Formats: sequence, C-alpha cells, structure tokens
Amino acid sequence: YANMLTVAEIDGAERITTFVTFDVDDLDAAVAELDSRYLAGEAAAYARTWSVIAKAYAGYNRHELPATTTDPAYIDHRSIVGVEGAELAASLSAVLELVPDAHVCIGTVHRLNELGAVVTQVVQGSSPEGLYIESSTIAVFTFEGDLISRAEIFDESDLDAALARFDELSRPTPQLENAASRANGRFIA
Repeated sequence: YANMLTVAEIDGAERITTFVTFDVDDLDAAVAELDSRYLAGEAAAYARTWSVIAKAYAGYNRHELPATTTDPAYIDHRSIVGVEGAELAASLSAVLELVPDAHVCIGTVHRLNELGAVVTQVVQGSSPEGLYIESSTIAVFTFEGDLISRAEIFDESDLDAALARFDELSRPTPQLENAASRANGRFIA
C-alpha cells in the first residue's frame, strides 16, 4: 500500500475525467495543479480575482505578507476573538509567531466574483513547543486591483453570516439622491 496525493477532475455528470497523482510530500505541486484546473474551468470568469487570492496564499505560506491597500479593513468576527479595527498585517504576523511553520490552504470556495471571495481556509502547523494545530475559518476577501482591501474572518460554523456579509459588500453603492437625480428619475419614468 502506498500513500499519495490525488487531484481528480469531475465533470457535470459527476464522472472522473482526470486523475493526477503526486508524491505525498509534494503538496505544493498538487495544490498548483488543483488551482490551474480551477482557474481554467469554474473560476475562469474571475481569473484575475482567483489569481490574486492564490498569489496571496502562496506568499503567506512563504511567510510573506500579502499585498494590501494602504489601510485595509480587517474584522475578526470569531466568537473566541471578536476584534474590529485590528491590523491585518499584525494579525497575520501573530499567527506566524504562534505557529512558525504555518501552512494555509483553501478548503472550499463558497463564492467568487470580480470583487472578491468567500472561502473556507485551513491553517495547519506546530507551535514552538511542538503542539500540532489545525484550524478552519471562513474568510471574506475583497480586492482593489491586485491588493486586498478587506478581510473578515468568521467561525467555520458562521458560513451563512459570511455569505450575507459578502452579498452586502457586493451590492452596488446607491447613488446620492438630489434634485437632479430625482428629475432624471422622473424623466426616465
């Protein structure tokens, strides 16, 4: 019996169309294969957004902080943490201090569009004392170009709240109403 990593591509009829195997120690290659297939298929319409996400996660796994706007919004909604107004870079750095070999990957993409994404992310690693840690959270990201402009973290059980928040962020900003816009509305009507 042999251990291996496998990436299986499944078509619309739920049949396996491709089966690629990797050495059990080659997780990065397996994830790269999975990402490239996702990008060529289901995520193709939002290739720019997905590429920015994949680049941010790959960089973090090399202990590089992701590129952000000047003042990105960061809110941690988790019941155990519950922090609003903390700094994203400081929070990411704190994880690396607590778990120096932290590796984060995306377990599930729940929503993806031109604005950003809602994903389940899994962080694995060991503390300096040798304690193995694995934690899953829901992350809501928005982007301005290739920069993270917002990150909100939710407990894994709060997927509905995370999706509702993303939908709220995805709605177009209502235009200001004034005499000119009301006259224009009457004209169009």
